[in-house]
Amino acid sequence: MLRLTSFVAAASFVVLAASSQAAIIFDNPITGTNPNTANPYTTGQTVDPNITVTGIGRGAGITGTNANDRYNANSWNTTTLDPTGYFEWTLTPNGGYEIDYTDLTFVAQASGTGPTSFAFRTSADTFTGNIGTPTATGATIDLSAFQNVTTAMTFRLYGWNASGSAGTYSVTWFTFNGAVSSVIVPEPATLGAVAGLGLVALRRRRA
Repeated sequence: MLRLTSFVAAASFVVLAASSQAAIIFDNPITGTNPNTANPYTTGQTVDPNITVTGIGRGAGITGTNANDRYNANSWNTTTLDPTGYFEWTLTPNGGYEIDYTDLTFVAQASGTGPTSFAFRTSADTFTGNIGTPTATGATIDLSAFQNVTTAMTFRLYGWNASGSAGTYSVTWFTFNGAVSSVIVPEPATLGAVAGLGLVALRRRRA
C-alpha cells in the first residue's frame, strides 16, 4: 500500500518539464548608427522563440547620446544611485514555458568623465538588492538563483558618480544565457488514469 500511495501522490503533483540545456536565450551585438535613438533598441537582437523581450532600454534619468555600434547615454552624474538612471531588459516566457537563468554577460564602455560606480538589480525584489559586480567595461552577472521563472522579469544596470553630465556610458553587446522549457501540468483525467494504472498494477502484484 505504501508503494501505491507514493505512486499516486507523485502522479497527483507532478509537473512535466521538457527542458533544454543552457544556451543563449537573448542577445544583441548592437551594431548600427546611433542605436540610442530607439528606446528600447531591438534591431539585431536574437531571441528564443518561446520568450518575448523588450530589447535594451534606458530609464528617464539618463539621456541617449549618439554613438555608433553601442547603446550610449549620458547624465550619470548623480552622487548616489539614481533609481531612474539605468539600462534595462525585460524577459517574459510565453504561456506554458519557464526560464532557468544562468547569467548575463555584457561588454560596456565609459568615457573619461563617465560613471565610476555601478549596480545590477532585478524586479524579483523590486530593485533593492545588488547582484554581481558590474564595471565600466562590463561583467558576467550570475543569475542562477532565478529558476523556474514563469512571469516577466526586469534587469537593470545602474551607473552614477560621473564627473560631468556629458560623461557617457554604453553597452556594446550583451547575452543572456539560460534554458527555456515547456511546462505541462497533467489534466485531472490523466492523473486519474495514472492512479488507475497503479491500482491495477497493485492488484496484479497481489494476485
